[in-house]
Amino acid sequence: MVEPASVFHVPWWLRSSHVQTVVPALDRRRHDVLTEHIRHELADGDFVDVYWLNRTGTGPVFLVLPGMQGTQNATYIRSLMSELSRRGLRAAVLCHRGGAVPNRRAPFYHAGFIDHLAWLVGFLREQEPQTPLYGVGFSLGGSMLIRYLAETGNASHLSAAAAVSLTFSLASTARKACEGINQLYQLRVLNSYKRVARLKHHLPEFTSRLGALNGMRSIRAFDEVFTAPLHGFKDAEDYYRRCSSQQFLSGIEVPFLVLNAEDDPLIARDTIPEARALREHVRLELTPHGGHLGFMYQHAAGLGYYPPARLISFFLQEPSEAHESLSQDVVGHALLALEAGDAGGRADEHVGAARPAQ
Repeated sequence: MVEPASVFHVPWWLRSSHVQTVVPALDRRRHDVLTEHIRHELADGDFVDVYWLNRTGTGPVFLVLPGMQGTQNATYIRSLMSELSRRGLRAAVLCHRGGAVPNRRAPFYHAGFIDHLAWLVGFLREQEPQTPLYGVGFSLGGSMLIRYLAETGNASHLSAAAAVSLTFSLASTARKACEGINQLYQLRVLNSYKRVARLKHHLPEFTSRLGALNGMRSIRAFDEVFTAPLHGFKDAEDYYRRCSSQQFLSGIEVPFLVLNAEDDPLIARDTIPEARALREHVRLELTPHGGHLGFMYQHAAGLGYYPPARLISFFLQEPSEAHESLSQDVVGHALLALEAGDAGGRADEHVGAARPAQ
């Protein structure tokens, strides 16, 4: 269970951005949720794995997109699914094509890959034409969600959407991943990429490139050899330029929340957009602590994760839920019924007030 963010107290030992980023991966709590795994066959001969929560129930459906090489087992996914389950809500975790599980064809997912999300939205819209759909993307999943919203505009069929630990510039994040301790995060993801690439050795597009994996030390190098050429980009820089989320923010037509930490080790401060660059229905909230996909806080029963309660309160328009720990001094504009809740926001002695990006 996720406690309301009125108890979003960050103890001193959790205020380090790297501790916030690493500890969730070490969390052995299971956050057990009963989901239904369905492998859906697609028209192009490939497949997509979806983990459904309360698939046959009623009410809105949360469409959840994990981050880079993330799966349904990631702590940030399980904690969200646990809270959704506790409240009797519905969700679908969309596993990225060629992520932890190799897909059949050479192309896999990337920051601009929106085909599977478009398929899932269409699938649900056909099955349940009147059901509200909410999109949630984590890190790279947020970039995919934003591009989908920008390209579909008013035809997105999503009632609202949100991104957590959004990377605004792929090129900048690729550079940050090569700095200091960030290289450990990069190595973990890169090793996962390499493992999946080697499992696709029977495909000509991979066979000819597998030798480049030896000695490969960065995600940028992987993008240069695999991601860019296999998806129609000139090179890694072209891929980063065309798929970075910052350029798509202005094209979003639905209420949208971005939840980022100011101390995110993978996001440079100068890539975070200023308030004037955001439309009135796009809201960017910055917490002083949280790292990358961390956002851990202290409550009476132990440690909790902040995003689940905040996201649910945003989508369901609950003004007294998780956003109480944020002050009115946030980037963007109030939307829906949230402004009343923000008026009660405060800066506690541990967290401090959320501050504007500019």
